Amino acid sequence: MKTFRSLLALVMALCLALGASCALADQTLEGDANVDQRYYPAVTPFIHPPFYNVKLAVSVDDHGVITCVTDNGTGGAGSVQEGNEEFWAKKNKPYFDAAVNGGLLEKFVGKTLEEVKAMDMTSGGADTVSGATLVSAAAQEAVINALEGKAGKTFLEVEGSALPVEAIDGNAVTLKNALPDDFDVQVLDIRWGVRNEEIVPADSYAVEIADGRVTITFRDAAGLKAGYYYVNVADGSGKYRSPSFEGGPGAAQAPYFIIDSGLNAEDISFDGQRVVLSSGSMADYLQNIEHVLILAEGAEKATEQVIVGHHGTAGTFIALDENGALNADGVVKARNGSESPLFEAGVNYTVTVAAFGYPEFSFSYAKKDGAEEAAALLEAVKGTYEALFPVITAPEYDQIWLDPCAAVLGEEMGPAVAEMLKAACNGTIYGQEAVDAFGDGSNGAQFDCLFINGVDQITFDGAKISGTLEGKEVFSHEYAYVSKLSLSGMMEGYLFETADADAGEFRYFYLMPDTPAATYHLEFRYGSDVDALAQYNEGPYAYWLAAGFPVDADEEMIRNVITLFCEENLEKLQADDAA
Repeated sequence: MKTFRSLLALVMALCLALGASCALADQTLEGDANVDQRYYPAVTPFIHPPFYNVKLAVSVDDHGVITCVTDNGTGGAGSVQEGNEEFWAKKNKPYFDAAVNGGLLEKFVGKTLEEVKAMDMTSGGADTVSGATLVSAAAQEAVINALEGKAGKTFLEVEGSALPVEAIDGNAVTLKNALPDDFDVQVLDIRWGVRNEEIVPADSYAVEIADGRVTITFRDAAGLKAGYYYVNVADGSGKYRSPSFEGGPGAAQAPYFIIDSGLNAEDISFDGQRVVLSSGSMADYLQNIEHVLILAEGAEKATEQVIVGHHGTAGTFIALDENGALNADGVVKARNGSESPLFEAGVNYTVTVAAFGYPEFSFSYAKKDGAEEAAALLEAVKGTYEALFPVITAPEYDQIWLDPCAAVLGEEMGPAVAEMLKAACNGTIYGQEAVDAFGDGSNGAQFDCLFINGVDQITFDGAKISGTLEGKEVFSHEYAYVSKLSLSGMMEGYLFETADADAGEFRYFYLMPDTPAATYHLEFRYGSDVDALAQYNEGPYAYWLAAGFPVDADEEMIRNVITLFCEENLEKLQADDAA
């Protein structure tokens, strides 16, 4: 009896297995389709979606009705780009498995070819598996390909750039075609910066494809920004995938060219807090960072910080902030959730910064404690300052405000945005009056950036800070560092306090890490209430942040500070619009 029961169980198991493998189907077809590049190149930024093909076996009856769909080697040879197997296993397989386990393949059973084509596999579509839209769409195409006898897009077996640069001469950029002979080259667009986000206007260049070369002729190449330009190509025949980003910018198949900034090694420096360019845009420089290597003294391997990683994916880049300041207190978060400081106090580091189109440079860095940083800041800001915005919003500087706004937003919108930027920090009310007017600021606000409490000039001279009104001294005290202090989590500065009992509203000075050498101005607060100084939109100092400008500033510094202010705020406006 025991043997009989075992045999019966074996027979039943075999029947179930045969049923699961569609043994009764009249015909079994094979199809595949790539998961990545589903919406290519409409994705911004297009970096590196998962590079693999869904491979399926599709069984149909005599009437063309699908009776079964099974996996046919997804993740194996021909499905995953050679050398990318580990990435597939760690990153992509869990999503594919979740889609299959979520009933994706069963959705095609009982349908004809036309009914499969009509399935809605878009994000949130009725037929997609939640959390697996790309896999769902690829599976749909794989089934269609199987029924129509089509092949999915194949991987390119190209070493290095698929269109390596042959020459940059005048307005022409010539790329040598290293793609297969039957790759029908279509230049879809050209994108600037390592994240491939900014598309170069299509009417600013012409493309010629002939004699094994792709020649891009710009109307005015001299007007191109320095840095990395990705040439976005696709196969018009649909046989091949577009070149991959595996390896990261500069090493992948994805074609690119570099426009040189014209800067020399001595034109890039580190002032103890941030990277400083002798000329050119810091925002442009940061958009083209290849990597920042941080090597601790005695260590064999540097910590690498990248904007775009070696798999072409956007990384968590914290080495430099939007002003080029080194993130001394940065924390690196590993995939397992552990954290480690980017820099440790008391350790000497060599930091190497490489950016496409700019000279690579290295500098030594030793993290200071808060008191050391504060002392260095006081040394860097020595001088006498007046309020910034009354100076730079004078009518004679209108064109300097207009130029960057028009360049980004066009001649029609530029003037209005320039006026908006000038007004944003020209407020004349703060504290409760500003809270009554602006509330929490969610519907807009205007900052008062003047000096308050009856001073029109403030002098920083080491530990001594003093202020005057029309040349007459209003206060003068010695200040000592207290601690770092965050302004509502938006920025961090250094808090100083005087021991003088008569200091009143000048008891504390709260300096942000700006210096004339780096950002061409200062930002600071002062008052008698530390808790209130740390709040930007409530309390007695709400909507007030003093902006100081050297009284001996020249025209170049005025131009620099206006340009920096515009670039930073225009970048934020664009980011908000994109979101």
